[in-house]
Amino acid sequence: MHIFCFDDVVYKVIKVLDHKNIIAYHRSEFENEDLLKVKSSKERMYEYYWTCNPSMGIKVIKEQKTDFIALADCDLMFFQSPEVIFEEFDNADVIIQPNNFSYKHVKDFIPVGYYCSSFQCFRNNKNAKAILDWWHKQCIKWCSADFEEGKFGDQKYLDDWRFRFKNVREVANPGTNVAPWNVQKFDLSKDNATIVINNNWPLIYYHYHSFRMNLLTYDYIITGDRENHYEISKEVIDLIYKPYIQEMKKVLKILKNIKEYNDYLKINPDGLQMNFKGLVIKTYSHAK
Repeated sequence: MHIFCFDDVVYKVIKVLDHKNIIAYHRSEFENEDLLKVKSSKERMYEYYWTCNPSMGIKVIKEQKTDFIALADCDLMFFQSPEVIFEEFDNADVIIQPNNFSYKHVKDFIPVGYYCSSFQCFRNNKNAKAILDWWHKQCIKWCSADFEEGKFGDQKYLDDWRFRFKNVREVANPGTNVAPWNVQKFDLSKDNATIVINNNWPLIYYHYHSFRMNLLTYDYIITGDRENHYEISKEVIDLIYKPYIQEMKKVLKILKNIKEYNDYLKINPDGLQMNFKGLVIKTYSHAK
């Protein structure tokens, strides 16, 4: 696992934890001239993170001896192995993930994109690297949270990949990228320890978009961060969110043994979004 750290705190904490099979990158190791130029023009940090998405993939696929890479957001939790996603790689060079919007949110794909740049895979070959390079150049030109001329962040660029490029496939397994904007369309049940979708498909991973937890008190909001308000049923909270909350608490308690993390808690206990000057962009309320 390759972790790209956008601030010193994350980098230092990961180095202290010293987990096997994790490679951590300090920003000085991946911020090239193009990225630094774009960074200086960004007020919202997450827009810069989106901009870096393809460049991180380019760095790893260029430097590592690997058959393929998978780019993943950090707000995912896997309930099953992602191996079933990789099995869909037959005759494909790139795998992209649909948003799978529910009926209520189906029109959302028009501004934000049909695909979600939460988990995508690229083979280490000429075609996949050319697609990564094209994506990188587009993000350098424009990558914003504003809706503009059919663009949104890094992900709406994916909309036409299956027509623009060859050997691009979308993930077919409905157990992937289950999220606040599509979980309403599924029936959930539990078979022993496995969460099952529509009595057939195991839940592979859930995308905890708009979840936020107070790093000090563990108070949390299920959804509502970044002004998103999705209807999440009690059943979904019990089956999907409670295991995540328990895991978050367990990890945060471990992190409190690390000095660099405790120093950060004093500055930002709510874990709020900040700009590059260290100022909070917006405050959100928390509920237990």
